[in-house]
Amino acid sequence: MESFWKGAGAVVLAVILGLALGKQEKHNAILLTTAVCVMVAGIAIAYLSPVVDLLRRIGDMAQLDQQMLGIVLKTVGIGMIGELACMICRDSGNGALERTLQLLTTGAIFYLALPLLQQLLDLLQEILGGL
Repeated sequence: MESFWKGAGAVVLAVILGLALGKQEKHNAILLTTAVCVMVAGIAIAYLSPVVDLLRRIGDMAQLDQQMLGIVLKTVGIGMIGELACMICRDSGNGALERTLQLLTTGAIFYLALPLLQQLLDLLQEILGGL
């Protein structure tokens, strides 16, 4: 939990420094915000490591295809990175880039999920064909 407190402290410090820099140093404030966001994202990813291990154990117990579990984890990662990048765009006042990035993130997630959707469709056909 120590890394959580360090991350939270860095965020509060970045907000204070961003306010102190003001509008005259907006570029530096955006760089500071981006650096702190990347650092805190790294901390968040470290907290997700035990979750990934648990999902792998559950996948092994349920005899799930590891490739499918990998797709789910990649999808979550893309969602988190996309959200972080959107927050930076929003903070810098660039709403058009934020919405475009949201569209890109959604498209990438759907693209990655295609094998899962195909497997679900195959399962539904198998179930309905067996009736």
